[in-house]
Amino acid sequence: MKLVSYWHDTAPVFSGGALGPVEGHYDAAIIGGGFTGLAAAHRLAKAGAKVAVL
Repeated sequence: MKLVSYWHDTAPVFSGGALGPVEGHYDAAIIGGGFTGLAAAHRLAKAGAKVAVL
C-alpha cells in the first residue's frame, strides 16, 4: 500500500511567492484562499474593508 499522496509525487516544487513584507495597511487578513476564505474576503471588501488574502 502506498502511503504518499499522488499529488506529493507529481506536483512541481513551488518556487514562487512573495518575498519580504507586504506593503500597505489592511483592515483584515484572511489566511487561506479556499471557498470560505475567499467568501469572507469578498464580503468584507463589499462592506468597504481593505482585505489581504494570504
